[in-house]
Amino acid sequence: MKNSITIARHEIQSLFRERTFILLLAVFAAMTLASAYIGWSSQHTIDQVYTAAAEQMRQSGKAAPPSPFADYPHLALLKNMMIYITLIGGLLAISTGYAAGMRERKAGVVKLLFSRPVGKEEFLLGKLLGIAFVLAAVMFLAAAISLVSSAVLVSLNVLDIIRLFSFYGFSWVYLLGFALLGFSSALVKDDEVVALLIPIIFWVAITFVLPELTSALYPTGSLNPTLPQTDILQSPALQTIHGAVYPFSISEHYKETAATILNINATDAPVRSGILNVVTTFCWMLLCLAGSSIAVRSFDKSRW
Repeated sequence: MKNSITIARHEIQSLFRERTFILLLAVFAAMTLASAYIGWSSQHTIDQVYTAAAEQMRQSGKAAPPSPFADYPHLALLKNMMIYITLIGGLLAISTGYAAGMRERKAGVVKLLFSRPVGKEEFLLGKLLGIAFVLAAVMFLAAAISLVSSAVLVSLNVLDIIRLFSFYGFSWVYLLGFALLGFSSALVKDDEVVALLIPIIFWVAITFVLPELTSALYPTGSLNPTLPQTDILQSPALQTIHGAVYPFSISEHYKETAATILNINATDAPVRSGILNVVTTFCWMLLCLAGSSIAVRSFDKSRW
């Protein structure tokens, strides 16, 4: 355990010296800072339009409808963060795991490392602790930025704060899977480019391809909460594709659960669906963890 802690401490220090990691972290922090303002600005613009339209209706003797943001949840300001985490956060996690797996190999110190009384299990545990801590620190930083920026724009209560930190905690689980995927690829593949390309391909498939085959079957879904009833979109073929692909669309499960945590769902989702979303996200992380364990156990330290 002592060796694992030493490896974890070294990993944390090394990751925070990585230029790519620092660059992605800066971009992620900047987008986090801007997220609350972007959400507030959109709501403020619509509210101004509503106020002007309602005043005209009152002057003409008509009753104005209720404000669209009368009961809007405060944390709706952060709805863009779900997208930023799946995009920038995913790349940040992959670069973190990749660097953790490739660093000793590039430096040519693998044989020296394992010449000491360090087992593969201790090596894996130390790397995992370092990666998990770094990602937790990133999520805590993002949560702090979101908390301060949101509190400046709207009034947050205790429940809102709990929801905010729960959202970033759940996001940590989601991103940890990508970090472990990058870590495993860096250990398994000899070529550095291929080792980085493989997790990025998985990220593209999870973030773009699978959602395109599920939610994008209803292209107006993001604009209108009522699903279209055209014969083309409701064809048995598309419904079959949606049913077959949706369980594996990890990013969709993450975004739906994140929206529930932030209390910004447009409709009340069934409890069964919510449980499925959470279980799928955790299974994704555990599957990547198992892959990391297999990669470390099969790693031939004598070759490096």
